[in-house]
Amino acid sequence: MKKSIFLMLFAALTMSMNAQDETIRYFFSPEGQGDADGSSWENAAAGEYLGSTLADAEPGTEFYLMEGAYAPDINTNRWSIPQGILLKGGYPTTMTGTETKYAYAKGGQSVFSADLDGDGKGDNTDYAFVYIGAGEPTEKSEAYYKDWQKTEIWGITFRDGMRLNSKYWGNMVFVQAAQVDFHFCRFFNNDSQTNDDTNGSNGAIEIWGSAVRCFDCIFRDNITAKGSGAAFQVRARKSNSSTTDPADYSIAYFERCEFRNNIAYSTVTSTQDNQKWGTYGGNCSVADNGGTVYIINSLIADSKCWYRGCGIRVSTNVTAYFICNTFYNNPCRNRGNRGSNSGAAVSAGDNSNTYYAGNIMVEYAANDDFTGSDAEVFIQNASAVVQSAGYNILGTVLNNSTQPGGFLANDNIPTSLATVNTIESIFGSNSIANQGGVSDVIAPLGTAPAAMDLAAVKDVVATWPVDEMAKVMDLDKDQRRYTRAANSVAGSYDPNGIAPDDEDEEQVEDALETVSAHAFQTGVYSLLGQYMGNDVTVLPAGVYVVNGKKVIK
Repeated sequence: MKKSIFLMLFAALTMSMNAQDETIRYFFSPEGQGDADGSSWENAAAGEYLGSTLADAEPGTEFYLMEGAYAPDINTNRWSIPQGILLKGGYPTTMTGTETKYAYAKGGQSVFSADLDGDGKGDNTDYAFVYIGAGEPTEKSEAYYKDWQKTEIWGITFRDGMRLNSKYWGNMVFVQAAQVDFHFCRFFNNDSQTNDDTNGSNGAIEIWGSAVRCFDCIFRDNITAKGSGAAFQVRARKSNSSTTDPADYSIAYFERCEFRNNIAYSTVTSTQDNQKWGTYGGNCSVADNGGTVYIINSLIADSKCWYRGCGIRVSTNVTAYFICNTFYNNPCRNRGNRGSNSGAAVSAGDNSNTYYAGNIMVEYAANDDFTGSDAEVFIQNASAVVQSAGYNILGTVLNNSTQPGGFLANDNIPTSLATVNTIESIFGSNSIANQGGVSDVIAPLGTAPAAMDLAAVKDVVATWPVDEMAKVMDLDKDQRRYTRAANSVAGSYDPNGIAPDDEDEEQVEDALETVSAHAFQTGVYSLLGQYMGNDVTVLPAGVYVVNGKKVIK
């Protein structure tokens, strides 16, 4: 006879408590093991209890999941993840005792699928499948994200979400007034196609007035109808696009991530490829006054939408940082028909601030139009600000800004139709594939222009007004987490990068966890969180966290 949920949780509370810090830890597997009391891997609780246990967890509680599929709370058919907890999935069945150390770069995944009945379609048509926030997802919360403890999520695949209304609650994950770090997570096949043109503007992650950071994550085959970013959307607190209060703004940070085939269209028939393409932000978008977005060492490829920023739409009064990324084949479908409302890789709106360093942003030659009606990078008007640290390789550019700054002489920008940078000229016949890292990426040709002085780029970036949440950025690593050469190349892949060995991978995992835990602290800390002073140079060799950023000495 199976133990009751109450007895199981009591055992887990008392048996998996850390002797030093009294942290409550639960261990789960899809079917349960041994005594199924959640006290260890050998006695992992059954997955059927995870949803309700997670929803009622207090801040500081830790959850560890073996790889496999998990169903949500049986009472709601959705996941409610409270603030301030740690959720780590993807552990192999070989784990023993209460060991939690694991190299995620080689790891599996625990799956949260919204296809509950197995018919191939998500069943969360009214709400996001996963909610992380203050209050209920139906409310426009007054809470501020800094009022809550940070949630960390590792090794979870979020897939098959399907929402069919336009409340901007997300078709998979809705983050509202929360701080959340995602590590090694996957967002696959989340959809919001509808049968009319009034619904469906929902991304795989919807961010309202929150601070969200994604490290080593993959976003593939997500769809938003009507427009506004299939992979992620960023909005202000209470989804208020007219606010001018900086306290309302969100922060969205993506490092070493892969974005592929995230598109905007619905099932409404039109004359354009028999689809009604979404208006803007095919891959991702930041709404008016939505806040700040960072994309670092990432691939954005094969996005599609109608116009205005197929890779990303940066709207009015928004700030965006693009550092060492590859934007590959993100064509706006309505090229040439909307005049200057283009920007296949990036479209930056009124009073926006966009920062660029070491990016590649190109399309196939067949998509390029240097007449001024379309552009790979489109700066919308005179009020927008552009700042560059140089070493970008850009296709066509239409920069209407009259503000100080702009692109630099060592940015590779075409001056004529004959010199347009294209996929063919930068990548040749190379294709997107796994190159030894967690996610897929593409290698440039050895003859690709603009080798990047990494030290010079870092010096310029250090002068930019970067938020404290983003000071963890690691420009020494490419998308694969390979160490870049001092004279690296633009884009997210360094062909001369040095692969980490197994010991390095374990150090990186430890440092990532410590960076998350000490993101706002100044000074030098050990990986166990011990304060080590302010000068790392006097310390022995090892891995430290210096002012919130990992350092290997």
